[in-house]
Amino acid sequence: MLSKIGIGQVCGFLFLFILLTSALSRFFTGGPPDTENMPNALGAVAEGAKKFRIGIAVDLVSHFSIIALAGLLYLAFSPYNKSLALLGTLWRVAEGTIMALNEINYIMLLAVAQKFVSATDAETSALETIGRTLIQAEDWGLKIGLAFLALGHLVYAILFVSSGAVPLALGWFGILASVLAAGGILLNIINPNISMASAVILIPYELVLGVWLLLRGGQLGAP
Repeated sequence: MLSKIGIGQVCGFLFLFILLTSALSRFFTGGPPDTENMPNALGAVAEGAKKFRIGIAVDLVSHFSIIALAGLLYLAFSPYNKSLALLGTLWRVAEGTIMALNEINYIMLLAVAQKFVSATDAETSALETIGRTLIQAEDWGLKIGLAFLALGHLVYAILFVSSGAVPLALGWFGILASVLAAGGILLNIINPNISMASAVILIPYELVLGVWLLLRGGQLGAP
C-alpha cells in the first residue's frame, strides 16, 4: 500500500507523465482539424488514420491518468485541508471524465473521414456537415474540460498557500496561473474570437509542481 511519502512522489510523476502524453497525442493527431476546409480536414484524418488512432489511445491514457492523479492528490493533501482537497479532486475527476468522453467525437470523426474518401458527390456534403459538427463538439468538450482543470488547480493552489504544504511561491504561482487560465477559457467560451492562450501558463506551473513533488514529495505528511 502506498504511503503518504510514496503518494506525493507518484503525484509528481503523473503530472509530468500527463504533460508528456498530451504532447504526444497532439503530435499524432496533428492538432484540431480546420473546419474552414472540411474536404482537406477529413482527407488528412483519413490519410493519417493510423497516427490518429494512436493519438486517441494516448489521449485516453492521459485522461485516465488525470482521474488517477485526482485521487492520489486527495490522499496526499487531505490531511492539510479535507474540504479543499475534496473539492479540488472533484474538479479534476470531472476534467478527466469529460476529456475521456470527448474522445468519442474523434473516434466518430475518424469513421466519417474514412467514409468521406470513397463517398459519392451526393454524400460528401452530409459527411462534411457531420464532420464539422463533431469537430465543434470536440472543441466545446475541450473548453469545458480545461475549465475544470483550471478550477481544480485553483482550489489546490489555495490549499497549498493556506497550509504551506508546498513552497509559498509555488502556491501563489498556481493561483496566478489558474486565474489567468480560467479567465482566458471563460472569455473564449463567451466569445470564440478571444484567444484562450493564457491557459498555456498552466504548463510551466504543472512542470514545476510535478518536479517538486517528484523530488520533495517524500516529505509530505500531516501538518
